[in-house]
Amino acid sequence: MDMELNLDDFKAAWQKYEQKLDANQQSMHHILAIVQRNRSRSTLDKMIREIRLPGVILFILVWFFVAVIAGNAFDYTDTIQYVPAGCYVLIAATGFYFLMKHLATLRRTTLPTHDLRQALITLIQLRIRHSTLMKWVWILAMLAGSMIMLPTVVRRFASNGWLYTGLIVGVPIVITSLSVGLASLAGMFKDRYLVELRAQVDELDESPQNR
Repeated sequence: MDMELNLDDFKAAWQKYEQKLDANQQSMHHILAIVQRNRSRSTLDKMIREIRLPGVILFILVWFFVAVIAGNAFDYTDTIQYVPAGCYVLIAATGFYFLMKHLATLRRTTLPTHDLRQALITLIQLRIRHSTLMKWVWILAMLAGSMIMLPTVVRRFASNGWLYTGLIVGVPIVITSLSVGLASLAGMFKDRYLVELRAQVDELDESPQNR
């Protein structure tokens, strides 16, 4: 009889121990999920803050070149002379629109602890699209900048001829294109936040609660 009681007491104590152990594990998993979410939230906040500087730059570029065109600040006499400034307005306005749209999406993004992995995957897909668009904005802006001599060339076209004009306009464009290609190969257009987000997804895949 005493042995049966001792065995029952042992079973009851063991069940309490298992319940306490399970509760501790759940608490640890919950704490880990909160830590992971806070890390992801920190990355998201940095992405939002980083938009401010390029947004200000693009906004200033739009209004500067609009003023150049509207006020004819450089005394242009031919429509083609407005091409570089017009390109800058179009490219900068497009880039500013993409940035503001991305900013609005990031601010609406939520990172729930119960489905953090899927939220991060969605954020990665969003960031890839945005990075690709902005990469082309900066590339086109650099190419537009390479045409900065076009207004001067137009003024002297009659005396310089086609060959000189082609060299003055074409050489900077070729050099800029080569520079962009080398920069891409060197990883200068790589998005560091994509690296962080992907590392966080990998960490979630390796965490105990997902095994």
